[in-house]
Amino acid sequence: MAKISPDTIQQAATWMARLWADDVSQSDKNAFQIWYQAQPENALAWQQLEQLQATFLKAPQSKLSRTVLSRTVTGVSRRQALLLGLFTLGNLGLIFAGRAEQPNGQKYTTAIGETKTVTLKDGTVIALNTETAVYLDSEHLEHRLHLLKGEIWVASAQDGASLYVTTRDGKVVPIGTVFTVRQQEHDTVVSVYEGIVELRPLQTAQLIQLKAMQQAAFSRKAIMPVGNLHSSKALWLEHKIQANSSKLTDFIAELSRYRRGIVRVSPELAKYRVTGTFSTKNTDKALLHLSEILPIEVDYRSSLWVSIKERK
Repeated sequence: MAKISPDTIQQAATWMARLWADDVSQSDKNAFQIWYQAQPENALAWQQLEQLQATFLKAPQSKLSRTVLSRTVTGVSRRQALLLGLFTLGNLGLIFAGRAEQPNGQKYTTAIGETKTVTLKDGTVIALNTETAVYLDSEHLEHRLHLLKGEIWVASAQDGASLYVTTRDGKVVPIGTVFTVRQQEHDTVVSVYEGIVELRPLQTAQLIQLKAMQQAAFSRKAIMPVGNLHSSKALWLEHKIQANSSKLTDFIAELSRYRRGIVRVSPELAKYRVTGTFSTKNTDKALLHLSEILPIEVDYRSSLWVSIKERK
């Protein structure tokens, strides 16, 4: 059985559940055809999932599984059919994904405060931001990037191999472009600087295309509203971060990504706003500058423990 990425298997399972629902529409069918034809891997995942489903149908089944896996059974509402289908096919996808490809290839990492640039043979350039881990698999005439944590910047070569990025939340597919992908605690954030990038969450058939100077976050089950970028480039490539009337607490949390140790910030500081561009090379200097323009105190208990509170 050919190896297929787990997120593609999950997408195929979600599409199967949707197409089995009683209220499936023509627009659903058209959208499925677009997904099916988008990449050879999609078609292969669908075909193999159908084969696995056929195997399940031939095996002895409980009343519940027969209800879910057979379109001929009546007495199940549209909502029940869809929910049961998602449940069963979701587990089916997980079973199938167990046979699928795990993150492999060469692993690249950066430490806190470090950045790194990797140039591939076809001219594609990948940059890693602070505390990042990513796998690069360049077999099968394509570049497969799996972001475990942190953030990467990608400039795909014009005539280079096809490329995509996966995270725990889904797949990011560029169309000749420059973009960043950041793995956060609860979602993945994609920013597009040139070209177009398609977002494909892991557990939904929802797709969206981001254009240049757009940004959006997505989880396994949903895509958040699209926003506009404030800068035409990823400033962290120049060891800088930008604040645009940002809450002070949010800005310090972002700055903290580039320094070792603990930074404790009083929640009451959220009432202050910050605007400007700051260097990440010397975070102590950035904190000092903040204390000079805002009524805050920066207390160093040690080089690895900083407390920030309102100045009395």
